[in-house]
Amino acid sequence: MLKRFFIFLALVAIICGVFYFSSPKLPMLRSEPLWPSVLSKQVDKIDICRSGKDCFSLVRKTGGWDVVQQDWNEYPLADTSKVDRLLRVLAQGHALKYIGRMTGKNRQQYGLLVPQIRISTGGGQALSLTIGDRSPSDEGSFAVNSLSQNDLFVLNNDFVRRCDFPAEYYFNLQLLSGEVNNISSISLSNGDSPLWTIVRQKDQFVFSFPVTLTGQTARSGEIDLFLHSLMETPAKGLVSGSSEKLGNLLFSLEVLFRDKSIKSIDFFDVEGDKDYYLANSTIQNGFFVLSKEHVDQLNKTAFGMRKRSILSVETGKIGSIRVLQGNQTFIGIKSDKNWESLDERKPLLGIDMSLWRLNELKFEAEPISDLSSSAVKAMELELMNVAGSRLVKVVFFTDPELPSGLCWLSLGDDKGYYQVSNKLLEDLQGQIPLRK
Repeated sequence: MLKRFFIFLALVAIICGVFYFSSPKLPMLRSEPLWPSVLSKQVDKIDICRSGKDCFSLVRKTGGWDVVQQDWNEYPLADTSKVDRLLRVLAQGHALKYIGRMTGKNRQQYGLLVPQIRISTGGGQALSLTIGDRSPSDEGSFAVNSLSQNDLFVLNNDFVRRCDFPAEYYFNLQLLSGEVNNISSISLSNGDSPLWTIVRQKDQFVFSFPVTLTGQTARSGEIDLFLHSLMETPAKGLVSGSSEKLGNLLFSLEVLFRDKSIKSIDFFDVEGDKDYYLANSTIQNGFFVLSKEHVDQLNKTAFGMRKRSILSVETGKIGSIRVLQGNQTFIGIKSDKNWESLDERKPLLGIDMSLWRLNELKFEAEPISDLSSSAVKAMELELMNVAGSRLVKVVFFTDPELPSGLCWLSLGDDKGYYQVSNKLLEDLQGQIPLRK
């Protein structure tokens, strides 16, 4: 019985084999192709053409990328973050939809003969992507790739938009590279003549040149703006090394970092143009294009960089003020965190703000040792603590020889007179209720 069963199975197998090999072959089903992914680490070069005209290459080198294009003898350095963003887009590896197979005759109707974008990668991965016209639904653009040249896809609009940038977009427009916290010193010179040098001491910068300012502290707010303009604010653009419109050297900056590396940048005016300037940096080929405002934030004098505060008083320790103006004297006292006149016990508004502004007052020119005969005492202000001991004395002088909006200020010690804004004096005169 078992023998007959095995003979039956053998006959079935023979019959099925004869049927399979003698019958017509059925076509194999073709799986839908996938849009390829770019393997970022294998790519050493990216060739990009926009509308068949704007063609350039991004070429990997040690530590970064170059932007390679015509009319540049030395290629500009690329902004590596922007190149990385492009590589991430190309690595997505998916399309909006697959349309189907096409013939070479169909390419023109999809805009693939003169495409809006063509991207080719080289190095460890050779791949070409061609992006043509927008689809009728406007949801994306037709595209093909070199791995399956006759397969038509639609890429979504965001994918296309993030690939469609000119060469200038990839330029590194930072004037200098490096970490602000790693800066050891900054020097500004006018041609061959040094103008000032500041060096880092813990959390602040102090002058080491000129000798007259050695050891004096640079103004923190001015330093912050200066470093932001130098290290973080990008240029307007970058042009090749042609010097046809290059004017005079305005000034140079040299920055020393903790690792002893030195980076510098030279600033030039432009012949026939007062709105823009050019700058050449050790970290970039070509010339940066800078606005006048950007250059003004960097072209600072030693006086402009130095700390120009005149006094510093802990306003919380002030218990009373004494004002002498003409032949009148006024005393104000602080009671329950509010100010009021000693005689009439009427509230005084704005005193705390004026005292804060007194601490913030900056001199606008180098102090002098003597006043001219044209100066007239306008107000004397004394600040006392809660025990009645003097903390500071300030004297204001008006002077018709000063520029409009300025007055003199001294600390009542005859050691120097400072030019300051007269706005605080005018506000104090309005706040103190002297007799008319």
